[in-house]
Parts: sequence; structure tokens; C-alpha cells
Amino acid sequence: MSKLLKGIILIVTLGLPVSIYLFLQAFGENMYALPVYPETSYTSTDCGTVPVDYTVSKLTCDSTDVVVLGDQQTYLFHFPDRSKTDIAGEMNEMRRLVEETKPLDYRLITVSNDEQVDKWDKLAASQDGNRYWVVTSACADGLEQLMNCQLLLSQFTLEIEGSKSRMVLVDKVGRVRGFYASAEKGEMDRLLVELDVLMQEK
Repeated sequence: MSKLLKGIILIVTLGLPVSIYLFLQAFGENMYALPVYPETSYTSTDCGTVPVDYTVSKLTCDSTDVVVLGDQQTYLFHFPDRSKTDIAGEMNEMRRLVEETKPLDYRLITVSNDEQVDKWDKLAASQDGNRYWVVTSACADGLEQLMNCQLLLSQFTLEIEGSKSRMVLVDKVGRVRGFYASAEKGEMDRLLVELDVLMQEK
């Protein structure tokens, strides 16, 4: 086989994968990209008009700023089911979440009621290593507005019987990127995958 033919084969062999990679980078669609909520603008009686380019800048409840965003930080907001007295199962899922995401840089905010706040606070204190996990019992009267209007939980359509615990994922620029039922193993598995995907976004 001549040197010229060998050279052509070598160029094709090396060039084809590079060409495919460059093509996919330019024209391919990332099938693992997370949606941005709301996907279309909408109007509701309680929340007014929510534009398609909506971002969260701060969470306000009872005329008090609960969390101020905008610090280029990814946030997970956790709202345990306030009606439950037995929260051991959800605590196990939250413990697993923290353990399995230790390398990731995000902040976890649990908004609980007075009856549960001490339990969540103890769990956060025992699990929090490199991450900032805050537990608060603020928002006694304005929690529904905070959840549904500021964090768009009224857009959360997944129906899981008996599960009212919720989580909302907010990216570094304040866009809502996901909703999850935090007491359900399958939902928390999905969150683990999607949180990792979000962290790799540029």
C-alpha cells in the first residue's frame, strides 16, 4: 500500500470523528437540557401575569425577605408537607440527597412550620458539610403565595397521591428549572440526575 493511500486513510480515520463532534456541537440539540419555567407566559387570579422570561430575585413572605438571590448560586427550595407528623421517610430522602451531592455547589433552603422546624434543623446540622443548608419557619401566613407565585409551584402538575412535600430547583440566574416531590424516592432520583445536568450547563 502506497504512503499516499495510507496518509489518506489516516486523515479520514482521524478527521471523521472530529468532524462529527464539531457538527454536533454546532447543530446538535442537548436532549438532557432542563426546561425553564414557565414555558409560556400565563395569568392566574392569585399570581397575576407571569412572563415567559420570569426570574426569581428574592423570596418575600409576610413582608420579610426570606432569601435574596442573584449571587450566582444554584438553589434548592424544600417545602415539607406541613400536615405530616411522621417525616422519617422524607428525612431519609433528604439525607440521601445531601450525601450524594456533596461535590456539587448549591444551597438548600428548607421552609418548614413551627412543629417540624427543630427536626429539620437538627438534620441540617448533622448533614451540612461544605454546603449551606438553611432551615426556617418563616412564612406562617404567606407560604402559599411564596410557593405558588414566586416559585411557580402552581405549575407543578405531577400528582402523587398522599405526597404534598415539594422542592423547586432555581438556577444561578434565578430561573425555575424543576419541581419535585421530595418524599418520593423516584422523584429524588430524578432530582439527583437533573441537578447534576444543571451544574454542567455553561
